[in-house]
Amino acid sequence: MKYKSFQIKNFKGIKDTTINFDGIGGAAVFALVGLNESGKTTVLEAIHSFSPDSATSELLGGEEGTGVPFNDRVPRHLISTFTGDVSVIATLSASEEDKKNIAKRLREKHGLEVNISTIPDLIVFERKQRFKDGDFQKNFFNLTISPQVKSGSQRKWRDKTSEEYVFIRDVVYSFTPDIAYFPTFVFNFPERIFLTERGGAIDKFYRRVFQDILDFDGHGHTIEKDIVRRVRGEGMVVPWHSFFSTWVQHDDRTKIQHVMDRASAAVTKLVFGRWNKIFGENTHGKEVVISFETIEGEKENSAGMKEKTNEHDVYIKFQIRDGTRRFNVNDRSLGFRWFFAFMLFTQFRVSRSSTRPLLFLFDEPASNLHSAAQQKLIESFPEVAKGEHTLAYSTHSHYMIEPKWLEQTFIVTNRADAPLSSVLDDISLDDESLDIQVASYRSFVNANPTQTSYFQPILDRLQVVPSRFDIQRASVVLEGKSDYYILRYAAQRLGKNELPLLPGLGAGTLGALVALHVGWNLNFLFMLDSDHQGKVEKGRYITDYGMPVQKIVTIEELVPGLKMIEDLLDNEAKDNIQKELGLSSHPNKNQIRRFFQERLASSRVNQLSSGFIAKAKSLLEAIEQKLAS
Repeated sequence: MKYKSFQIKNFKGIKDTTINFDGIGGAAVFALVGLNESGKTTVLEAIHSFSPDSATSELLGGEEGTGVPFNDRVPRHLISTFTGDVSVIATLSASEEDKKNIAKRLREKHGLEVNISTIPDLIVFERKQRFKDGDFQKNFFNLTISPQVKSGSQRKWRDKTSEEYVFIRDVVYSFTPDIAYFPTFVFNFPERIFLTERGGAIDKFYRRVFQDILDFDGHGHTIEKDIVRRVRGEGMVVPWHSFFSTWVQHDDRTKIQHVMDRASAAVTKLVFGRWNKIFGENTHGKEVVISFETIEGEKENSAGMKEKTNEHDVYIKFQIRDGTRRFNVNDRSLGFRWFFAFMLFTQFRVSRSSTRPLLFLFDEPASNLHSAAQQKLIESFPEVAKGEHTLAYSTHSHYMIEPKWLEQTFIVTNRADAPLSSVLDDISLDDESLDIQVASYRSFVNANPTQTSYFQPILDRLQVVPSRFDIQRASVVLEGKSDYYILRYAAQRLGKNELPLLPGLGAGTLGALVALHVGWNLNFLFMLDSDHQGKVEKGRYITDYGMPVQKIVTIEELVPGLKMIEDLLDNEAKDNIQKELGLSSHPNKNQIRRFFQERLASSRVNQLSSGFIAKAKSLLEAIEQKLAS
C-alpha cells in the first residue's frame, strides 16, 4: 500500500490543508519548499503523527507510536480554549495483491473471510484527538471502508460486527507504510551510544539504528541477547570494582567483540559502498569500526536523583579507520557526519526484507552543507525511495530542488498574503492569523504569480545558463530570456544543439554587449522583436554604436509574418501549454516562459505541435543562413 494524500485539520497552525503524494511517475520523492517559519516542519510532524515508526516517534517528545504529544497539537492561540478535533486523514492506494494479503491475514489470524471485491482501491483512515476547553478528551482511530465478511460455516456475505471492525481496521493498518521522521537535531552524531536503558531519546533512537545494523547482518544478533545479557549475566551483577576485575578476563568480551566486528563489516560494506556510488570516491583502505566499552551502572531513583547500581552499562562508539589511524565519527566534518548518519538511517531500513514500507520525512536535510554536497544528496534520494518506499523533505535551498520532480514539489505558506517587506511585520503576525497551506508548485504559481519569495528557490534552480561564450564562434544574441528558452527548446527538438544562443535582458539593455561585439569585431547576430520598441532600438544601436546593418535584424526580416518569438506558437501548442500548466485560458508571456524553462530543466523536450516546429525550423534556418553570410 502507498500513501496517496494526507488531509490535516487543526494541527498547530494548520487549519485545513491537503498534501497529495500521488506522483506522476519516476522517483517517489516529494519536496516541500517554503520560507523559514512557513510551516514546513509542522506539516511533516502532522504527517508523521498518523503512523510514526518506533525508532523516531519518541524524538518529538511523545510516547512510542504517538509522535508529537496530543496536547502539543492544538492551535497555539487556542491552547486553553480549543474545543474540537485535531485530525489527520490518510488515503492509501491498495493493489489487488494488497487486498489478497489483507484477506489472507484476516483468515489466518481471526478466522474471518472477507469479500475482496468489496475492498476499495482507495482506503481511508482517520486519526483524531478530541479536546474540550483545551483539555484532551479522547483519541479516535477510524477506518472508513465496510467490506463484507463471513465466518465459520456461514455461506452468505454479511456486514461486519463492531468487534470484526476492529479486527479489519488493525489488519489493514498493519499493511500501511510506517512513517519515519528525522528532525535536524538527530544528525548530531553522538560520541557514544548506550545500549542499555541509560541515556535519553537520542540514545534510544540510535539503539534502534544499531539493531537495524545487526538485523541486516542476518545472524539473528540482538542488543539484549548478545550484548546486554552478557554484561549483566550471572556473576556480573556485582559492585563495579568486582565487576571490572572479573570482566577483563571473561570470554563474553570476545563474544561481544565478534558481534561488533560483524556489525562493523556490515556498515563498511553498505555505507562506503553507497558513498562510492554517490560521490565517485575510492574509499579503499577505509573502514568503519564499532567498539564497545562498559561503564559503572547508574539509574535514576524515585526522587529523580542519579545513583550507582550493580547492573552495569555498555556503550558503543563509531570510528573510521584509515590505515593505522582512527577517527571518531563525531570528530569529523559536519558534512561527513551528516552523510554518514543519513546513510545509516536509510540504507539499513530499506534493505530489511521484513520491514513495512516506509515514508521517510526529512526536515531541511543538509541545510548547513555546501552546494555540491546538497546536490549529491538529492541524487541519492531515488535509491532510498525505491520499491514501495517514499521520501518527502522540506527545504528552502535551490540546490535541493530537482527540476525533474517539479510535479511532485509543493509550496508551503503560513499566509500567502502576509507582508514580506518587513521582518518586524512578519514576526508580529498573531497566531490566529496563521493558516498553513500546502499547494502544488504549479497551482500555487498560477494562483499567486506575484508571491515569488515563496517559490524563488525553484526559479533559481530552473535558470538555464548558456554555455561558456567562445569568441571564435558565431553567436546569436536574443532580446530576452523568453526568446532564449523557446528557441533553445526548438533547437534541441530539431537537433540544432550547437547553435550558440545567448539571452539578453530586454531590447533596450543590449548597449554594452553591442559595444563589446563591435569593438572586438566578433562574428555575431543580434535579433530583436519586430514591435515598435524593437525597431527603435535597432536604429539606435546602428546610429549610436556603429553596429553594421547586417549584424542586427528583427524577427520579421528573417521570417515574414513573425512579430515576436511567441508568434511561433499556434493554437495547438498554446492548448498543450495551457493543459500542462493547469490554466483556465491560453498562457500569457510569463507563463509561456515558465513552461519552456521547466521543460528544458527537466529535459522533457517533446513535440508541442507540428505548426510550432515548422515555424521554429524556418526561423532557426534563417538565423543559420544569416550567420553564414
